[in-house]
Amino acid sequence: MVNNALEELTHQEVHFVAEDEEIVVVPNFSLPPVHMLGGTYGPFRPQIPVGVPLWLAMILKKQGKCNVIPPRWLDVATLNSVIELERNSDEVFQALPFHYIELATDLCKYAREDLQDWSLSYDLLDSIRAIRLNKIQAGLRTLSSDALKGVQMKNLSAMEVNIIRPFMSTALDHFLDANGNAL
Repeated sequence: MVNNALEELTHQEVHFVAEDEEIVVVPNFSLPPVHMLGGTYGPFRPQIPVGVPLWLAMILKKQGKCNVIPPRWLDVATLNSVIELERNSDEVFQALPFHYIELATDLCKYAREDLQDWSLSYDLLDSIRAIRLNKIQAGLRTLSSDALKGVQMKNLSAMEVNIIRPFMSTALDHFLDANGNAL
């Protein structure tokens, strides 16, 4: 069996990694640039948008220190368009941010009042996840020995990759065992 040096990531660990994604906020306070281990953030000036990592945006939001500017892809019209495109193609995944699931989850949870319609956005994202998961499962069912040449799954998110990683690793292990590691 193949010995994976990397262990599976939990959903919480994938979510933790996503917290470094940049989000634009509009602060309601003044502060010079803040130097931290992960980078320098700011300066913060009232009503002037600034990019910060998701984790900092959520802290500032919880403290009432900013409003979040939702990413364009989280707009209801954009999400409806993505759903339509996902449904119309069995093989192509629409381009969304690598951590779209984690970003949307946190924004719908902590920045609801800054979203156009957080409940509808969340429902649409849930539909997108379900459609994409069905496409992934259908694609995995059709794998054959030709898959060793490569499996192309463009535009998968971090969470989607994390979901299929154990299956793909186990399938490769079984294939290698069945073929006596003769690749």
